[in-house]
Amino acid sequence: MAALTGLNFFTGFFRVYPAVAVFVAMWIPGIAGILAARYSKVRLRGAKRPKIRFLVLAVITPVGVCGIILGALWLSGLETLQIDLVEIGVGSIALFVLGFLFSVFGALGEEIGWRGFLAPLLAGRLGFTGLVWCSWLPWFLFYLWLFFLAGSYSKPVLGLQVLTIGTLLFGLNVLLVWLRMRAGSLWPPVLFHAVHNFLVFNPVALSQSHRPWLTGELGLGIACGYLAICVGSLWDGSRGRIDER
Repeated sequence: MAALTGLNFFTGFFRVYPAVAVFVAMWIPGIAGILAARYSKVRLRGAKRPKIRFLVLAVITPVGVCGIILGALWLSGLETLQIDLVEIGVGSIALFVLGFLFSVFGALGEEIGWRGFLAPLLAGRLGFTGLVWCSWLPWFLFYLWLFFLAGSYSKPVLGLQVLTIGTLLFGLNVLLVWLRMRAGSLWPPVLFHAVHNFLVFNPVALSQSHRPWLTGELGLGIACGYLAICVGSLWDGSRGRIDER
């Protein structure tokens, strides 16, 4: 990520093609996880076939959080409806499906590295709370590189943006690690991650130009939503009920 960021300072390539930057970045941990798994006993996909309830939970959780937060912002008048839906990629069923498939493939790259390899590797050595913190920190540092690579930061509110990203990733990491270890499979966190990315990076209802620090894909609203509901997963995991295989 450091190499890509430095290259971007000289060429500006990823500022012109941000989708390419996101795609490449999301598969860096995936490739690392695949290579590292060859020299360990970690099963990237998990040891179990996921139960339906975990797959359902992986869908309804991001839909519920994003729906409630964005709906509240719209009803409060803080944000307005998009006018031209074609411009945000939902003007046709084909673009809608393509966008979701792109989200799934990108999420798979990240989840192979972070929850497929790193989480089960650390689970045998740490309790759930330690596992959450030790897997969150490298994920957070990785996203900071992506944040600067994409050039989406604002110097006047840089501190608030970094804090918001850290909060959002912590809440997401708790939920994704809990799903991975509780289900014993990689597919529930992949589905959760893909649905989340599709909802926040493809806004079908709200215009996020007025207060991006509050309503954007890395905004405070979504971060607080996930932080609020991850408490239950922290409590459940700390009771030792996670599957560490």
